[in-house]
Parts: sequence; structure tokens; C-alpha cells
Amino acid sequence: MVKKNGRWYAVFECRRDPEPLATTGRIIGVDRGVHVLAATSEGVQIANGAFAERHRRVVKSHRLSLDRVSVKDAAGCCLNREAPARRAAVRRLARAKEREANARLDALHKAARRLVDRADVVALEALDLRAMTRSAKGTIEHPGRNVRAKSGLNRVILDAGFGILRRLVGEKAANAVRMVIDVDARYSSQTCGRCLHVSAKSRRRRRFCCVSCGWSNHADVAAALEIRRRAELRPTSASPSGSTRPTSRTRRENAHNDC
Repeated sequence: MVKKNGRWYAVFECRRDPEPLATTGRIIGVDRGVHVLAATSEGVQIANGAFAERHRRVVKSHRLSLDRVSVKDAAGCCLNREAPARRAAVRRLARAKEREANARLDALHKAARRLVDRADVVALEALDLRAMTRSAKGTIEHPGRNVRAKSGLNRVILDAGFGILRRLVGEKAANAVRMVIDVDARYSSQTCGRCLHVSAKSRRRRRFCCVSCGWSNHADVAAALEIRRRAELRPTSASPSGSTRPTSRTRRENAHNDC
């Protein structure tokens, strides 16, 4: 039994045997983003729930209520930490954050299930989330630039739950005896799905239009197509329940003509 935010929860641990799904003969690439949580190479787009923004007003209200019942000294230390009114306010705020986290986890579970059910192999970008969400403040000697914008981007990335989605896809793939491949994501959003020309100018907000051959698609779907191509090109020895790590890029061949 576990007590959390004034409520008791029963926790059970059990061993589950794999339940293989019927083979589909397909491999899909998945591009994760803040506008679209996950876009697949088949054109499917899973919306980003933006749960922090949805619950922002409620959480802010509870946080202000907590500030009103908190008595602080000149140094900002709380003097009535054990007061009943403050403890109740802390519990309400914690419950609001818990509901937000539960809603996010529920949506990510459903998104992961959709991805695993669609193909025998799911190819994802190998993202370094720690580096992606690193603070841009810098130091006194070398202050950062665009700190406010980077902080906002970090919040959106963490709210989307890229890491949780990757973990859930891996867990569900292991239970379904399917494979997850992590591929090198460098320049995947700038690579044309037809001629393989790489250019930052091809990416125009949410649309990809190749400056070389004119091929166009949704920007996230175009990146997913490139992720799938890279997964198909390189050999892998991953087990169905595991994942492969990025290797050196193989030479380009047989470009996809997907639209």
C-alpha cells in the first residue's frame, strides 16, 4: 500500500508473458515534435495534448491559494509549514498536478499502443533529451541568449513527454514481440523524401518543400519518412524486445517516393 496526496493506492507486481501480435510486414518511422506529438511515415499525426497548458489555470489557482495561507519571514522561509490550512492547500495543489500527470500518462499510453499496433518495427529518433532541455542561462562570464524563449521550449518539450513515450513504446513492443529501432536523427527534418537533398531552406514552418525537386509534404511526416528510410537501410541485430542504437550512417540508396 502506498499513500500519495492523502489517498491510498494498492501496488501489485506480477510477471506477464509476451503476447505476440499478428505480423503486419510493415516498418514505420515516427517523428516526435511539440506541435504534433508523433507523426508517422504513413501520414498519421497524433496530437500533442499540451496538458500543462490545459491545467495551467487550475494549478495556478491552487498555487496562489497556497501563497495566501503561507507565512514567510524576510528570507522567504515558511514559518507555518505544519498549519492545517497550509497543509490542505499543499494537498490540493499536489492533487491538481497529479491529475495533470495522470492525463498525460493516459494519452501517452494510448499513443504508444497505436504506434506498436501499426507495424512490426517502429523506428524512432535517438534524442538526447538532457541536452535538448538544458538551460540556456549560461554563466556570468558567458550569459546565454534567448533564455526566455529557450525556457518556454524546454517546458513544452517536457510537457509533451518524449522520454515517457519512448519508454512506453519499448515496453509495449516487448510485450507484443515487436522491434523498436533508434536511428540517428541529424538532418532528418531537412532531408527530401524523394531526391534526398538536404537543405534547411526546404523546411517552411509546418510544411516541407524541397528546394531541389519540389517534393512537398507535412514537415513532420517528411521527417518520419526519412527516419524510416534510415532504419531500413542499416542492418540491425536487435531482438524484438530491445532496441538498436545509432551506428555510422550508411550510403544513400533507393530513395522513397512516398507522398
